[in-house]
Formats: sequence, structure tokens, C-alpha cells
Amino acid sequence: MNHLPKRLDSLVRERYASAVAEGALLFSESVVYSQRELGVDFEVRYVPALAKRPSSKPSEKQARANFVNPFLPFDPRLHVAGIGSTHQLLLNKYCVAPNHLLITTSEFKQQGEPLTMSDFSAVTDTIGDLSQAHIVFYNSGEESGASQPHKHLQLLPMPDTMTTPPTVSIWLQSAPKEGQVCSSSDLPFANFGCRLAPDTALSPKGLHAAYSAALQRLIASFGDSVSYNMVLTPLALVLFPRARSGWQGVSINSLGMAGLVLCKSIEEMDLVKSSGALGILSQVGFPLKSASANADNS
Repeated sequence: MNHLPKRLDSLVRERYASAVAEGALLFSESVVYSQRELGVDFEVRYVPALAKRPSSKPSEKQARANFVNPFLPFDPRLHVAGIGSTHQLLLNKYCVAPNHLLITTSEFKQQGEPLTMSDFSAVTDTIGDLSQAHIVFYNSGEESGASQPHKHLQLLPMPDTMTTPPTVSIWLQSAPKEGQVCSSSDLPFANFGCRLAPDTALSPKGLHAAYSAALQRLIASFGDSVSYNMVLTPLALVLFPRARSGWQGVSINSLGMAGLVLCKSIEEMDLVKSSGALGILSQVGFPLKSASANADNS
């Protein structure tokens, strides 16, 4: 393992503070409220600054003549540490929560390529040296909510109000014992995941095996070109196939599929309130029954 500095917690905080002071990082103020669905509190965050950010899909950005890859080279003011020779740990320039981290490949890899053992090694090296629990996520494909074409995973500190993201918490209610891929009928949209044994959460080999098994099931149901989101917590790794990147203006990435929904306007926030967070996620995912039918026919 290529362990990161044991002072990683303090190093992240120091880098974050200096990046803010130097104007390299833009923190957006937000208003958060909870919405209880299926006995679980979903987090809905209103971030007005999101309306000012240009949004486009990875292929659209990459096709532009003036495209600049923000990760190659990366802004040194956002650099936290190298993770071996294969990955870099960066601060997210556009963050809605402090200390939002990115794990990027040192060489260009396409966002949407399957995650590798090396990717998971970078993840475990990072979270193993952080004291706070984090949500790790990966946006794969054009409809996943991804915005950059350079391969990267994201790590966000778990909100103080929860120990497990809402949809993962619901998924775990019917998940079998560790190591088996399953789809939870408690969620109204397609999902494939594995409950993780305690020692698997920090094992690159175990995480890669769980991810590969879940991805194989997802591909059997929806094909190998479908977009999806991966959400990884200490208890579970879950994939959510995506039919579209947003609905009625509400953009959804892996955080949204985890149950942490971002809204850029009051109108979007009202829509989440009226339709329900799960209602929105059902519009951007696939109906659970289509996953079952496709799997039965595969």
C-alpha cells in the first residue's frame, strides 16, 4: 500500500483553508432541510450558486476547442497529496461542503471506464488515513451527473446528521449477508449492491470484487453502455443505473442517488418537496421492475 501522510486529516484542513484564502476554491453557502421518506431522513440542500455554474456532460466539454482539463495539470493550490504513482488527491474546486475531496488518475483515463483495483487502492489508502466517515462515489457515463471527462472519484464527509446515506440505509434493510449481490425492492428504482463485511471496507481486492459483481449484474440488465452511479460506504457498495441525468431541472449525480439532493433554485426545492426525493430519483433511474425483467431474460 502507498499510505498517505498520517496527518491527512490536518493536511486536508490546512489545504482547504489556504485554498479558500487564495481564491482557488469556491465554497457555496447553502440551506439544508430534511425530508422524511420511508422512515429515513433525506437531505435536500438549496445551493443558489449552482445556478451560476455552467453545466454540460463530459463528452460535450471534451469536444470543445477551448476545453481545458482541470486535473491535468491540476491546480497545485488544490493538491493535497500524491497517492502512489497512479492517483492524486485534490480538493474539489466547487464544493458545497468543506473538505470535499477528489481522487483523480495521474494520467488521463476516461470518466466512465470501469473502476480498477488501482482505483480502489487509492480509495482505501485515503479513507484509511481519515478519521471521519466519508461517502465515496463515482459518476459513470453521460447520464450519471458527471461533468468532467477525466476519471475521478469523489469523497465527501458524511453529514453530521447521519451515519449512512438515506438510500443506502433503505437498501440495507433488505440486503442479505455480506458478499452477495442483491437488488432491494424497498427502493422504487433499479439498484445492485453488496453488503460489505467489516474487513472488506478497507480491502481493495474485496471492494473491487464487490463492485465487479454488482456491475456484472447491472450490465446483464441494462447493457454495457448504460450510465450509473456508485455509492460506497463502510457498510455497502451500491450501483444505480441511470436513465437520464436530471428531471425538470433538478440535476442528479451520485450524491443525489445516495439521498443527498442538491437544488439550484427555490422552484427545484419545492419540486423535491412535492414529488418527494424518491419520486425524483425514480424519474432519473429505471423502474425496479425493468431491472428484474431484464435480469430474468438474460
